[in-house]
Amino acid sequence: MVEYRVKGAFFESDKGGPKYTGFVEIDGVRTNIALWPKVSAKGDDYLQVSEKKPMPGAGTAPRAPAMNSPIKQAPPRNRDMDDDIPF
Repeated sequence: MVEYRVKGAFFESDKGGPKYTGFVEIDGVRTNIALWPKVSAKGDDYLQVSEKKPMPGAGTAPRAPAMNSPIKQAPPRNRDMDDDIPF
């Protein structure tokens, strides 16, 4: 069986947003890709591409703070101005 260094898949979407979504995996690094069909100023069709690389340590979505948790404030700063600078 042949092992490919680059592989991926794209799927057509009928929802709002990009026309095609999918992924590309290069050397084991997976990147999500979105494609939008566009027309250039000359009238040529092309696909606009955007990528979304996973963040290191991704795998779990960051949680929003609980609504009932108190807001933590920074500790009070020492406002003592005892120094030798005259201004």
